[in-house]
Amino acid sequence: MNIKHSFVSVGGVVLSQALNFVSILLIGKYCGPTELGYFSQFMAVGLFIGTLIGLRLEVACMTADKTLAVRAMTSASAVAVIIGLALVVTALVAGRAEYIPVIGFAFGVFLQQALCASLTSERKYTKIAMIRVFPNVIFAVGFFCLMALSKGECTGTSIFDLFGWILLVSNFLVASIYLYSARRMIPAAVMKFSALQIHYAKYSVPVATLNSFVIYASAILIPMIFNHSAAGIFALACRVGYFPASLLSQSLGAVFRRDLFDYFDGDRKGDVNPSKQFFTMLTFISVALVAAGYAGLSLVIHLKMGDEWERSMSVYLLFVPYFVTMAIYGSMSQVFFVVNQPKIALLIETANAVVIFLSLTIAHLFGVNFIHTLLLISIGGTIVASAGTYQALRSGRGTDTFPVRQPGLGMP
Repeated sequence: MNIKHSFVSVGGVVLSQALNFVSILLIGKYCGPTELGYFSQFMAVGLFIGTLIGLRLEVACMTADKTLAVRAMTSASAVAVIIGLALVVTALVAGRAEYIPVIGFAFGVFLQQALCASLTSERKYTKIAMIRVFPNVIFAVGFFCLMALSKGECTGTSIFDLFGWILLVSNFLVASIYLYSARRMIPAAVMKFSALQIHYAKYSVPVATLNSFVIYASAILIPMIFNHSAAGIFALACRVGYFPASLLSQSLGAVFRRDLFDYFDGDRKGDVNPSKQFFTMLTFISVALVAAGYAGLSLVIHLKMGDEWERSMSVYLLFVPYFVTMAIYGSMSQVFFVVNQPKIALLIETANAVVIFLSLTIAHLFGVNFIHTLLLISIGGTIVASAGTYQALRSGRGTDTFPVRQPGLGMP
């Protein structure tokens, strides 16, 4: 793997996530667990919608051909706009206008994902880093201004609204500039989809739906089953614990996938299969990051946040095996789409979703307490993620048993 590309990619995600984490800490410290729970719930809903609003057609933006990337982004954006407008109309008709900022945030998430995939095709990792960092910098400044104007009495809803509109506007401007600069590559029929988009979307939509359920369902459902205070405690632990998975999948995972395209689409003579090398590096980095996360969380809670957040430490410890294995699997799962085995990714995500659903259903029906419910989720998720990583390593060998990328998946 290219060390420079990896370093720049990791640096951008680290800075972005660090700024986001600082904002989470500030919300928790100055607004309390309940408002952080509301903020986390709105963000989870927005991220879930944002992952699916383009029907995952934007996945095809990552390709070796810039023309294909631009056309994929154009058609995917058109679909996202149509679905987004439909959701806005639905919210207005239902009398729930307060959800419009969530839809705006979701569209901003979609644009950021599409932009990062398109720029990864060109290996412009510095621009990707800037796209990720800029909204979080503006939000951090905006949060301090909001706290000053409201004299420290902010709600989770108002804070989320601020973040949502910042993300939407910043990414919309960058996307507009990107597409305008590549306007000669945009076809007249903007809704014409490539065979590669259709191929990815066929499996990516259910995979992304299930993956979003695994990541965000707990933040959405825990306030309903327990309370918003418990949701805030859980949100803090998971915000730190999911950091390695988010960091690695957005940075090294993207570089890894781009390298896999070159390996499997080439003749592979003299090339080293990056899968095993990447897994070894990923394992050491994941363990180190999760351990560092625990140390950092402990320090922040004891020095800044107070005793009411002490339970987040217990939640984090319960999830350590899950955080490590998910950090590894989240990046290794790129293999399945590169070698045309999305069914395996779908199976793994289905199993993960079943674990979450059964654990929360048991808690609701039988009154299982908060900590025991999280223990069930952690054990089940660890087993599933480990199985998924094992299968990714097998698929990454590229042998006759596991066919490589098929021809004819470009423009029809």
